[in-house]
Amino acid sequence: MIVECTTAFQNLPRERALSEGIFALGDVELIALLLGTGSNGIHVMDVASSLLETFDGLNGIAQSGVFALADHPGVGTVKALRILGGIELGRRFVYRAGRRREPLMSSQSIWERFGPVLTGLDYEEMWIVAVDATNTVRGTRKVALGGVHACSMLPRDLLRVALADGAIGVVIVHNHPSGATAPSMDDILMTKRFIQTAESAGITLVDHVIIGQNEVYSSFLDLGLLLQRYPAPENLPHRPYTTRLVPPTNKP
Repeated sequence: MIVECTTAFQNLPRERALSEGIFALGDVELIALLLGTGSNGIHVMDVASSLLETFDGLNGIAQSGVFALADHPGVGTVKALRILGGIELGRRFVYRAGRRREPLMSSQSIWERFGPVLTGLDYEEMWIVAVDATNTVRGTRKVALGGVHACSMLPRDLLRVALADGAIGVVIVHNHPSGATAPSMDDILMTKRFIQTAESAGITLVDHVIIGQNEVYSSFLDLGLLLQRYPAPENLPHRPYTTRLVPPTNKP
């Protein structure tokens, strides 16, 4: 990734933020704002631009450790901590906003809540989103984290979390650190077992969403892997979470 930057800066980040608003700043300017100053004759905007180029963007910076950032020319430990602290504040804001109680319309709603939180992690996390009969969020809980295979949860463990929030329906969310979003066989088997266990408690699996990298995710419902639901029209990119359940077949 190439980030263009020159040392002729007519509007510094602080001045632009005050005159135009913080939302008007680009990535280079926001990093420069966190850095505060340059170092050893290197302008702060050049340091910020070089950081984004070296670490291949914000995701790379977020995944790097404090010492890797600190070793970059013009940064150091204090500024590295300041940058990572700013990123962590943003993640926490998105996570807490994701706990707001409003209806989930489709897998896109899940991505908007969890994409910024789970994208870029080098380990897996699994979350349970409990919803009521209108798909309004009742609770959001992290149920597992760890290495690539550490999120294999037993269906009864997930069900216990859903029951604690009084769920009528559940969305399972987890990330693939590799960036690949195709459901693995373990994902499919775990989902199938959860459906069977949840049905006995009167709880519906609304969706299982896998978060990857670069704003890519997959949805069991969108992929047609939740066979107990009516398929949506093929021209819809995201199947609505109001999709009805398939009634049981009347066997003679």
